Amino acid sequence: MSDLPDTTSPVPPLKSADKPMTRRGCLLGLAVWLVVLTVPFSLVLFAIRGEVSWRRGDLVEDRLWLVNSAGSAGQESAAGVAYSATRLAATSSAAGTRCARTHVYFLLWRGASEAVDYCECYQPRPAPQTGYESIGACP
Repeated sequence: MSDLPDTTSPVPPLKSADKPMTRRGCLLGLAVWLVVLTVPFSLVLFAIRGEVSWRRGDLVEDRLWLVNSAGSAGQESAAGVAYSATRLAATSSAAGTRCARTHVYFLLWRGASEAVDYCECYQPRPAPQTGYESIGACP
């Protein structure tokens, strides 16, 4: 007869490894692409603003900022990044007052600094105003 291949046999279905991209692969690729685009944008925005902070409630805050301190005579200059976390302390001195403890961490590439911890108490502002005002260090 002839040497032509048999075209009457059914074509086997593609395996998942033979498909160029699955739906899950497309979504994963899109997520990676968004991260790649977002990271440089976030870094430029952080460099322009100099700080990023977010609040999770009254007196509870996280803050990340750039440190750029030119040292005066006899002092060392410092450059780097600092992070502070403010959380409510377990104890309050009087009714209505709230105390918050702040931890500050430094990552400096020029100069040196140690972590700092401090506690401060606040009382509610009078009626027409909202928020809290500082009344000094924790007891």
